[in-house]
Amino acid sequence: MNPASTPSSSLRPQPGTRRHRERGDALVEALIAMVLLGVIGLGLVYAVSRAMVAQKYQKGQSLAIQGIRADLQGAGVANGCPATGASTSTSNLSLGGNLQVTGVQKTCTIKAVTVTVNGVAKPASLPQVQYAADADTLFGPGTLTVSN
Repeated sequence: MNPASTPSSSLRPQPGTRRHRERGDALVEALIAMVLLGVIGLGLVYAVSRAMVAQKYQKGQSLAIQGIRADLQGAGVANGCPATGASTSTSNLSLGGNLQVTGVQKTCTIKAVTVTVNGVAKPASLPQVQYAADADTLFGPGTLTVSN
């Protein structure tokens, strides 16, 4: 019997053959695929976390605007405004539940304007109201400013 034709020798790749040269390629390809999947996974986790932070800030800003709107509807736009000039007051803004923003500045300025209707001009006073809230953890970095 020829030793090259025995069953045990035919299972091993022979040196110099194509199969012998590709012996570790599958392991290297699997390792590269795992590294690429890891990088893609980390990118997705980062993108989702940034989207969640942006959604948190947007939700806080929306709650603050709802609180300001409720204050304007309940007390009126000109409430706390002087007859002429400008004034600034500081108050707390309740956003519902136990959530509250402290130190909200309300600045009210009376502007003299001329209103013209059908060619008839009349002088009038218009209150310009501005709310400024600084709450980095709730609204994001900076100051949330709402004005008419």
